[in-house]
Amino acid sequence: MNIETKEDRRVRKTKKALREGLAELLMEKNIQSITVKELTDKADVHRSTFYANYKDIYDLYEQMEDSMLQEIRNILFAEYNFDTIAFFSILFRYIADNKKVCRLVFGQNVSSSFFKRILGLLKVSCMNCWRKEFSLTATDEALEPYAHFLLSGSLGLVGEWVASDFDRPEAELMMILADIDDNFRDFIKSKFA
Repeated sequence: MNIETKEDRRVRKTKKALREGLAELLMEKNIQSITVKELTDKADVHRSTFYANYKDIYDLYEQMEDSMLQEIRNILFAEYNFDTIAFFSILFRYIADNKKVCRLVFGQNVSSSFFKRILGLLKVSCMNCWRKEFSLTATDEALEPYAHFLLSGSLGLVGEWVASDFDRPEAELMMILADIDDNFRDFIKSKFA
């Protein structure tokens, strides 16, 4: 293994520790009350390491949201192929691998800006899938309210699941979401195809 790969791994590990530390602190208090010292102590990272990567706590939070959105975008565009179970399986694996951060961004304390950004990303993907699957020619304006309704509800269920500390079995929630999605796709097909 070369030194560059080792450094990259260390940087990723450090950033993950800082993200998880911030997520834990945000479960206890608002972002304005969190100090860099408090965060670096929690993450067991030196302050200079924090400042080498972020200008302040808000920068870390923003980069955390951006990173999650990019990772979810990668899941959507690389692996989603109209198979609802496969999509939710991949999404739930991502959540399981990032539980602390997902508690923050998918849970009850989700920022409205993050919710709007993830909803927008999912709506575009959802409408594109409907168009491809059913050969639809409907405009974004026609499809958008339906995608918004479906995805707001789905994100709400995922957020509730995360906030409840994953008390519902993953397979059960996946089946509920898949049933809702399948029924909604039948509706979209009958309305627009």
